[in-house]
Amino acid sequence: MSEPYAIDARYYDLIHDGHDDDIGLWQSFALRTSRPVLEIGCGSGRIAVELAGAGAAVTGIDPSPAMLALARDRAAAAGVTLDLREAGLPGGGLEAGRYGFVLVPQDVFLHLEDGEAQRAALTEIAEAMAFDATLAIDLPGPAQWLDPSTDGQPMLAWTGETEDGLALDVWHVKEDDLARQVRWLRVSYETTAEDGTVRRQSTEHWLRYPGRFEMEYLLDYGGLALVDVFGDYDLGPLTNGSERMIVTARRKRG
Repeated sequence: MSEPYAIDARYYDLIHDGHDDDIGLWQSFALRTSRPVLEIGCGSGRIAVELAGAGAAVTGIDPSPAMLALARDRAAAAGVTLDLREAGLPGGGLEAGRYGFVLVPQDVFLHLEDGEAQRAALTEIAEAMAFDATLAIDLPGPAQWLDPSTDGQPMLAWTGETEDGLALDVWHVKEDDLARQVRWLRVSYETTAEDGTVRRQSTEHWLRYPGRFEMEYLLDYGGLALVDVFGDYDLGPLTNGSERMIVTARRKRG
């Protein structure tokens, strides 16, 4: 099987450098438990390393070997230990009843291709959670939901330079399907050398957007009970203007 995120991994940390608005919230959850913490879709270790640095024992899973290589390098540079595993959900092989806090960070849940895959993943997560554990899922809020009015329009998502001095522009083109609650997204990385040579590399992603009440039902079917829904990393209320939707849940009793 080919590596689906190899191209994205080359530029991921460069593009997301300085993005840490969510770290404090995840640390507050992670440090409430003495049990290990699980991050699903840990990517390059942006969050996992910070949680480990704060004293948590962190397991991170991700289906991308290229992303996990970045996470190992980041952990080594920070002097922390992470338990990193190449795995995804559903089918992640998680240990039952082990984790005190489970995090599905920004938009990772959307990569589960349909409602059934999302329900199956939540069932596995519930089984991996200790009886008193907390689950947090970071999803797009109403202000960042699907919007067909901008379909097909190239949008400059990031511009800057690579580590070796090449100009880099990152372009997004999307197609949103409200009826199916899905987005097809093409990410194009364009580098320009000093001689004007332009090189483009692209990746494509299929994302499924669940709504607030759909999440409540998915959690219920997966053996979890909704605790709260927030609209930002300061745990403010969810409103029409919220760019994030933070869903928290616990295992059902019994």
